[in-house]
Amino acid sequence: MAPPAASELTRAAPGARVPCAGAPRPATRRLRVVMLLENNPYPQDTRVRNEAESLAAAGHRVTVLAPREPGQRVREVVNGVRARRYRPVWAGRSAASYCVEYAVAHVQLMSRAAIELARGADVVHFHGPPDTMFLAGVCARLTGRAVVFDLHDSGPELFGAKFGSSRVAMWALRAAQRQAVRWADRVIVTNESQLELVRARGGRAHPSASIVRNGPRASDFRAPRAARAGAIGAPRLIYVGALDIQDGVLELAEMLTAPRLSRATLTIAGDGPVREELTRRLRANGVAERVTLTGRVPHAQIPELIAQADIAVDPAPGSALNHGSTMIKVMEYMAAGRPLVAYDLRESRRSAGDTALYAPCGQPTAFAELVAQLADDDDRRLRMGQIAHRRAVQLSWERSAEVLEDVYEQLARDGRRRYAAALLRGRRTSSGRARKARVSAPVGES
Repeated sequence: MAPPAASELTRAAPGARVPCAGAPRPATRRLRVVMLLENNPYPQDTRVRNEAESLAAAGHRVTVLAPREPGQRVREVVNGVRARRYRPVWAGRSAASYCVEYAVAHVQLMSRAAIELARGADVVHFHGPPDTMFLAGVCARLTGRAVVFDLHDSGPELFGAKFGSSRVAMWALRAAQRQAVRWADRVIVTNESQLELVRARGGRAHPSASIVRNGPRASDFRAPRAARAGAIGAPRLIYVGALDIQDGVLELAEMLTAPRLSRATLTIAGDGPVREELTRRLRANGVAERVTLTGRVPHAQIPELIAQADIAVDPAPGSALNHGSTMIKVMEYMAAGRPLVAYDLRESRRSAGDTALYAPCGQPTAFAELVAQLADDDDRRLRMGQIAHRRAVQLSWERSAEVLEDVYEQLARDGRRRYAAALLRGRRTSSGRARKARVSAPVGES
């Protein structure tokens, strides 16, 4: 299956333009945008919330179709964004449960996207994974609308991290990803690694691609709270994010058993399929009383939670998925002015730079030791926190929003050209029919 021809994959040259982190630019043409989000509720998904609110602030009319958490309304307007929610069936830890979740989600999202298209939506913006949402893009393209594929994480690599290698499943997932790229007018990725992946898997019909990095909004993380000075015998640790197998969170229970971290406390803000298993391991290792599991936390409370900690941790292991992912939690830790301990992942190092200590992948003992070293060394800990905040300001969402707005400006210009071309074709067809009628008409009837 192949869509109409698309332009070559492009990106702006680094440093060609340094956008200002100011107010959104008003759109030259307001577009009606429908976003499809499957794997997180809205507005809990930080990236989708930032994108949707930035586009709404620029003058576009944005509707987000997403799963509903208990207690959420089916319909509401959140900071200028229309949220339309469906009742999901969340997966457990098995592949079969994900099939059920995705089947329900596809029926809900595809039908609702079709309704939005019938009501006049100009752009279908679908967030992957799952990349099979490209089916909504097919409907959009065939009806003359624009399509944006927003790649958060690579679907095939995510499957491999969760369930291991399966030849048939990986083939199907890569095929879906190729179609998602090929049917899109524009592709948005979070980093250079994903840009290379799009080039490699997009095939011969590459759409334009742009890097819209994950980053905290400057308004959410202003001047960071002063960190505790001196050597800390009982460090306060923080983990913010999903609790799933690919995130490495099960390792946190063992980390707290390290002799040098025997007095450390840990706050875990998030939820996910492995929460029960994590709780069991915390108890089995005798560290449960030193851990606070908050569950999902409203995003407005995240800066304060991080600010209460001394050191942030990200135990994501060295999988192909994680090496190519820009972790939002890493950017939020930096914005709050807290140093990080993580495994040596390619994109984490690109994001955090010198604001983190990196353990060799697959060495949890070394990971725990780095946490203990930071707790003991206040000069290093405080210096890294200060650098982290300054670096986060340079990578704030406001800068990424400029790139996103440029993508939609181009879509608006493309839309005007398509409309003008269609109008011209219609006039030519009408004039051609008129000439034919005059030629074929009998004398006296012309």
